[in-house]
Amino acid sequence: MLIEFSVENHRAFREKQTFSMAASATTERAHVAKTGFSVAPFALREACLFGANGSGKSSLIDAMAFVSRFVRTSFRNEAGQGTGVEPFLFHSDWRKKPSEFEVLFINGNTFYQYGFALTKERVVEEWLFARPKSTGRQRVLFTRTYDAESESYDWDISPVHLKGERDSWKSQTRPDALFLSTAVQLNAEGLKSAHEWLAKHLRMFSMSGEARPGYTPTRFEEAGWKERIISFLKQADISLQDIEVDESSLVDHTSFSRLPEPIQAAIREGSPEAKAYEVRFVRKDDQGASTPLPLEEESSGTRALFELAGPVLDVLDNGWTVVVDELNSGLHPLAFQHLIAMFCDPKLNPHDAQLIFTTHDTSVTEQGSVGRDQIWLVEKGRDLAARLTPFSDYKTRDARPFQKGYLQGRYGAVPRLGG
Repeated sequence: MLIEFSVENHRAFREKQTFSMAASATTERAHVAKTGFSVAPFALREACLFGANGSGKSSLIDAMAFVSRFVRTSFRNEAGQGTGVEPFLFHSDWRKKPSEFEVLFINGNTFYQYGFALTKERVVEEWLFARPKSTGRQRVLFTRTYDAESESYDWDISPVHLKGERDSWKSQTRPDALFLSTAVQLNAEGLKSAHEWLAKHLRMFSMSGEARPGYTPTRFEEAGWKERIISFLKQADISLQDIEVDESSLVDHTSFSRLPEPIQAAIREGSPEAKAYEVRFVRKDDQGASTPLPLEEESSGTRALFELAGPVLDVLDNGWTVVVDELNSGLHPLAFQHLIAMFCDPKLNPHDAQLIFTTHDTSVTEQGSVGRDQIWLVEKGRDLAARLTPFSDYKTRDARPFQKGYLQGRYGAVPRLGG
């Protein structure tokens, strides 16, 4: 469960900006999950970000994706490859400064605070604190700080809370890799829970707008999966009788050498990502005969819902946090609101999964789908640096007046048209 995410000096963000999923005492209970931790007793199940095109919304999602990806892969990257971080470019001083990321999250019965700062060449600082529910007290699991004068790292690794080959973990951590990533690969049991959430439970998804089935059909061989997808679509008012899926290898559609390297690797490993899927929606014609229609001939909204169905059900099943860019893309406003409402339904969301999304569709604020402390505004200043502002900073009674005020530019984060 995500509680807070901070970013500094990454892409559109210059000064430190913090996005929070901590809920206030006045938030409507349907939108809130109890955490069991006094430092953040309640967390939001959904939150949305509004902003003009190019305001920095995608930079926030990219920052979250970077953290998850770097935790997942930095140990496996080749030495000397660099970190891949992208600092703020529009100020000469900030281009030379480290970028910094910090995440506060809950996994199981532990509240974690994890972060790192890095340049393009090396990690300059990394830290992980844990607060178990059993004690409520914070523990330092490890810290790591680069000393430029000695060209070495100062380490503080808890011998009490991290059992194992600590010296080996340190010695095998490259300057351009994370200690968390390295130590877990070397079986550091005390770090696996934090690593698992960052690498697997924080999910990113972008609405492509393309006619591609994506992840959803990869699960169709599992018992009951197709029925769940059909039910998901029917609840969003998509009429259909059945879904047919034919699987083939991507090599059947193009030469192996022309495929991107990640796909080539997936083919070698036998991953579902190496497969191509032909999807057809089946409906009755006027004579009652079953008539299939290829997915690519369906409306953009139907394709978008099918593409979303698999990831959304996975997130709800597992209690993960999913971040979706342009969630409303191609969707009817009622289907859009239905997706959000799924995260408020305790029967559909028994494990307190979270949905964070960007959108330009303000109708969700008029229908009570989100409340005032679930709305965030992203705006880029004249200095080209993006800033995050919670709507709760503005003195209004609730979110219902948001649509009119937002479109009038009262809260910023809208395009400056005509000049």
